[in-house]
Amino acid sequence: MNWKQLIFSGLVFMIVAFIVHTIGSMLTMDYYTNPAYFCYWSELMMPSNGPPGMEFFVASLIVNFAIGVTYAGGYFMLKKAIPGKEYMKGVNFGLLLFLLIALPYTLTSVLLLSFPLGLLIAWTLENLVIYVLGGAAFAKLIQ
Repeated sequence: MNWKQLIFSGLVFMIVAFIVHTIGSMLTMDYYTNPAYFCYWSELMMPSNGPPGMEFFVASLIVNFAIGVTYAGGYFMLKKAIPGKEYMKGVNFGLLLFLLIALPYTLTSVLLLSFPLGLLIAWTLENLVIYVLGGAAFAKLIQ
């Protein structure tokens, strides 16, 4: 595997995740600004009753880069077993990630956590978009 492809794929995934999560947070801002939900947010995300600080954005980028590199490595190892041709291999990989990671997380969260259902659904849809776009990017970037 080419390390440059892996690193670049992680960067692309990070950018996609950042953009999708930013758009998603704008669309669900009522949950983030409602005082009833302030107890849900971490000190890193909401150190006071205001927008997140720069530390949150940096941590978010680092975490999404690490996730992207991990998923890109997974795509590299599994790409021969994924059905479809070039681009569709990536889309199918993204759907596989969604079915194995995001969907079980959401279903478990509904049972264990008291996050608003609308917010959990929004996060699940964000992850679907991120995984499918990320998988499509992996298919183009990883040879």
